[in-house]
Amino acid sequence: MKILLAIVALSGLLVCQNGAPKPSKPSPAGKQPAESGKQDPKKPGEQKPGKGSQDPKVERPEEDAPMPKGTDPADIAAMRSAEQMLEVEKRLQKEIKAGKITGLDKILPFDELTSWPYEDGLKGMPKRVKELSGKKVLMTGFMLPIDEVQNIKEFLLVESLWSCCYGQPPDIHGIVRVVMPEKKTTDYFFDPLKIIGTFKVESTVMDGYCVDIYQLHVESLEAIKFK
Repeated sequence: MKILLAIVALSGLLVCQNGAPKPSKPSPAGKQPAESGKQDPKKPGEQKPGKGSQDPKVERPEEDAPMPKGTDPADIAAMRSAEQMLEVEKRLQKEIKAGKITGLDKILPFDELTSWPYEDGLKGMPKRVKELSGKKVLMTGFMLPIDEVQNIKEFLLVESLWSCCYGQPPDIHGIVRVVMPEKKTTDYFFDPLKIIGTFKVESTVMDGYCVDIYQLHVESLEAIKFK
């Protein structure tokens, strides 16, 4: 397993600038001493809120908010990617509200996973969230590759690509690590995904830092194509 949360920012930038990420091997993050289970304060999306604080919702721009500007080809590509992201995310939300995403009785939304102020690992997690562990769920979201864009065995699922690139990056409890079945892989999709699988609540610690607390073990995965 090659998961470091710093890859979230790298993957997001690749999506923004190129429309689809290119394979890249990030250099290893420098190790820093920390207590077991503690987060690396320098990793994106890992700032700890104070007691009683509320986690920010996914940031999306207002309808008339300006997109990133610039005359450089990279800036123009980023602007176009941002516009595409927002349009796809709006379409996905409409499909969900209209009940057109089917497969299980209920979709597990990111709002339910982020409905508590994250501190460290599973600390402070509500009972209702812990009880999701081991249950079969349906989730929708967008793929952030970890280190490959073909023959992917694991990737990160997020609610919003726009937020990852231009808004407030998600905290750990706004990210789900998706694990493909043994001997099965997937390729990168820019389209939103519909995933059915077994949800797990478990703190994954690497080099003394908590890098994820939610995992989704895939039974079926498909891209949602809009007509």
